Amino acid sequence: MAHLEVTDLILLGLYPTALCAVIGADLARRIIPNLVVAALVAGFGALCLAMPVPDLSLRLLLAGAVTALGFSLFAEKLLGAGDAKLAGALMLWIDPVQVPLFAMATGIIGALLTLGVVAERRHAGFRSDIVALARTHTLPYGVALAGAGLILLPFSSLMRIG
Repeated sequence: MAHLEVTDLILLGLYPTALCAVIGADLARRIIPNLVVAALVAGFGALCLAMPVPDLSLRLLLAGAVTALGFSLFAEKLLGAGDAKLAGALMLWIDPVQVPLFAMATGIIGALLTLGVVAERRHAGFRSDIVALARTHTLPYGVALAGAGLILLPFSSLMRIG
């Protein structure tokens, strides 16, 4: 029987499970549970205790900066608080060199999500374009953030160290 390390349980168990929970909760209720975000942060802390994490200081800096930016956008009602917290927590897990790829993947998934919501609303008989959608509905952007985090996991330096 294969022996699983703590790092394997965190990287292959906690992280993907938490992001799948985010996707489900955000689609169903437009809420990203604080408990899931806290589990991601605590899981990263446990990972740091279990193995050397490359670029740890840069990851912490990016997490703080992205969280601050997220809450600035939240104050302007451009982003949900859960999305701001999730984006900051994900910066702990994403390699600093992957941040541009993360932003691009998040944008692509978000664009597809937007087109899907517009198409669904039109199919339901509503006059709906992207501008009208932005004024009247929220998008579950946690889906895009979590999806991008899942896409980049296999290419993470954390997967090669553990």
